[in-house]
Amino acid sequence: MDDNSRKTGSLEFCCGEKVFDPVLCKSKQFYELLIAKKGIVSRGFTKLKNDFDLDDITVSKVFLNLLSVSSETFIRSFQLKLLDDIVFTNKRLAKIGYVPHDTCTFCKEETETIYHLFYECPFTLLFWENFEKFWFVLSGKKEKFMLQDVYIGKLEKSCELLNYLMVLAKLHIWQSRKQDKIPECEVFLKQVDVKYRTEKYIAVKNNTQKKFQAKWLLYRWHLDLKNNSS
Repeated sequence: MDDNSRKTGSLEFCCGEKVFDPVLCKSKQFYELLIAKKGIVSRGFTKLKNDFDLDDITVSKVFLNLLSVSSETFIRSFQLKLLDDIVFTNKRLAKIGYVPHDTCTFCKEETETIYHLFYECPFTLLFWENFEKFWFVLSGKKEKFMLQDVYIGKLEKSCELLNYLMVLAKLHIWQSRKQDKIPECEVFLKQVDVKYRTEKYIAVKNNTQKKFQAKWLLYRWHLDLKNNSS
């Protein structure tokens, strides 16, 4: 056994096709190890590509869209967890023995996958039908939101408010699940109004009213019409 072998002992390990020795390697080799997996896409990235038949550029745009959806760290973090497929539904919790069964919190019948919980469950579908009616009142556009729309949002630049409302809606669904309650559009709309008034206060304080008004224009018109008719 040579001196190098006696020094390293069992610290050597393989990294790809190379053997890495933390005792003998220099800083250059440590740096190469750190960046070896840089640029490798996440599991969620690959899942979005396969499930929705998207190309790399479109999926990258989905993740970049997080920056414009909201300035709130909590909102961004929640949507990122969805996109990266790291939300713990009952299907996953049952696998690790955290819950006794994998059935949906709402319907109590189907397996609670991430797509079932946020779109396919009958109670969630009813929620989205009411959401569509709410969006029609705001925008005058009658739309049917499919799973892809709900899950990743609309990629058009003009849909900033819609994408934000969709993330809030998904957050409401998730919070309802945690409280073992059925998601209700009336409760969600109250949460939207709180967000509107909170952002309005922050905009006035930070002198960013122009950006706030551009984002919430449709909702502000809705409130004006509502107040004028009452």
